[in-house]
Amino acid sequence: MSLNKRVSIRVPGTAANLGPGFDILGMALNLYNEFEFILNDTSNFNLSMRNGHSVPFEAKDDLTLHSYKQYFQIFLNSIEPPTYDCKMNLELPMKGGLGSSASAVVAGFCFAREVHKALFKEIALPSVGRFLYELAMQEGHPDNTSPAYLGGYVLSYFDRKDHLSYYQKRFPQSAAVYIFTPHLEVSTHESRKVLPKSYSTEDVIFNMTRIATWIQYFDTRRFSDLKLALQDRIHTPYRIHAIEPLQEIIRLVEKKQMAYCLSGSGPTLLIFMERKKVSQLEKSLFIEISEIMKSLNTDYILRRAKSDNIGTTIKIK
Repeated sequence: MSLNKRVSIRVPGTAANLGPGFDILGMALNLYNEFEFILNDTSNFNLSMRNGHSVPFEAKDDLTLHSYKQYFQIFLNSIEPPTYDCKMNLELPMKGGLGSSASAVVAGFCFAREVHKALFKEIALPSVGRFLYELAMQEGHPDNTSPAYLGGYVLSYFDRKDHLSYYQKRFPQSAAVYIFTPHLEVSTHESRKVLPKSYSTEDVIFNMTRIATWIQYFDTRRFSDLKLALQDRIHTPYRIHAIEPLQEIIRLVEKKQMAYCLSGSGPTLLIFMERKKVSQLEKSLFIEISEIMKSLNTDYILRRAKSDNIGTTIKIK
């Protein structure tokens, strides 16, 4: 990789947990953060927006740079990381529960690996399992980073030291997916504080059966199985209670016989509709949500989405 080569990395947004899969389940979605890197030996790791706007976070919160340097510390620890310039195009909301932090972590880690491939060929690259493990360790859990990197629906977990295993599927097309994001910021760190320190055996068993139901849904494609698979007693009830606008939306979703889950720690909600009922229900869903949010005086985004089955893409120009 020469200094004039541009590396463009596109990372999909993600919905983590998907109901019962706290810290282990996630799905990639077709909205993206894009990062364009170019090595520059006179740079001070300059970061800018492609649209000319100000970078929406402070330099100390630059997770792309942090994960880039972490890759070198882990896999190339005797080498000083080459400096770069990076331009970003950010479609994912900050602290919106759609994996914006994970996208930055994935981009930095992937660019570091590209630099590794090009400039330090004498040092072996990490295996996929080790790469995914260390990528997930940047956040402490793999529910966002694994689907962001791999695409699709992913169950991933740390099975042994320095290794991550995963189960990957395409999300069935029998259900339409909608992303509802009220304009509120939720900190994952703060949202974990509302969770109990322990759970009853009954609640743990409940969640285990719902994760098993996810596997059943991939076989049957029945919407009734999806509704069961999304149920959760570990984190959703506690977090949703703390995000007031979601309670009204959930009542509407349940009334219309749809399904939902909190995306990560929120405030984004994924709404699932049986595909054969889209023409009948979609318009009324948009109208009624608009009325609810107007009464709450809260801005929001509601859009239809699809599962991204490709994951992170890397192009060298």
